[in-house]
Amino acid sequence: MWHTSQGDRTLEGAEAELMQRLVESLLEDLLLQFDEDWQPTEDWSCDTGVELFDNLHSEQQIALLHDVAQHLLEPTPEGMPLSAIAEATVAALFAELHHHVEIELDLAMDADNVHWRRLIRNAALQCLQRDDLLGLDSSVDDVIRAEDVSSTDFRVPEVQSIDCIAWGDVIETLADQILWDRDFEMASLFLDEDPRRSATRREVMGIDANYFVQIAPDPRPHEMSSLVSETQALIRRRPR
Repeated sequence: MWHTSQGDRTLEGAEAELMQRLVESLLEDLLLQFDEDWQPTEDWSCDTGVELFDNLHSEQQIALLHDVAQHLLEPTPEGMPLSAIAEATVAALFAELHHHVEIELDLAMDADNVHWRRLIRNAALQCLQRDDLLGLDSSVDDVIRAEDVSSTDFRVPEVQSIDCIAWGDVIETLADQILWDRDFEMASLFLDEDPRRSATRREVMGIDANYFVQIAPDPRPHEMSSLVSETQALIRRRPR
């Protein structure tokens, strides 16, 4: 369970499937940074563009990815405490999604290469249905046109669309279904500031005192194999 902007919830259906594939993709990228003995190598670096996540050690990134996936995809007794590093991990997953769509659009001549756009569209339509924005007589399987959802800013392109801006908007809207805001992007400002001024600013902005100081898990090499196996098990399960 996750404390999302839409309430405490566990991802289901198409939204969960999209997250599973994103976790799988990012995990594969992170694993390229290790040799067979779980020692970091210099041959590969994983740069998502989310500074707070990218600055962590690879072992910490994998551990966070496991914890985030578990709380997003499983009905855990309690939601994962919201922290800058946890939300930065979610943001890194959606940054990965932006990257995949950019690649698909670069290869737009291949009409069958719509894997990520199809996952995005299915998840977006599910969110519209959940929020009752499709209308009582519509279903996720219906073809949705822009005018069908004119009462919202949530425009869902057809899977063959090569409108980069439209896909980017949908990705950000899907991220907003989970993330409250982008406070994690201000981590360096709060951590480098005078503690008293930082506390005052956090209070004014409604940010929890522990949000920026939560420490990332730091697994040992002998723990990595089971951690990866548990994460892979999470992303293989059929979405609820």
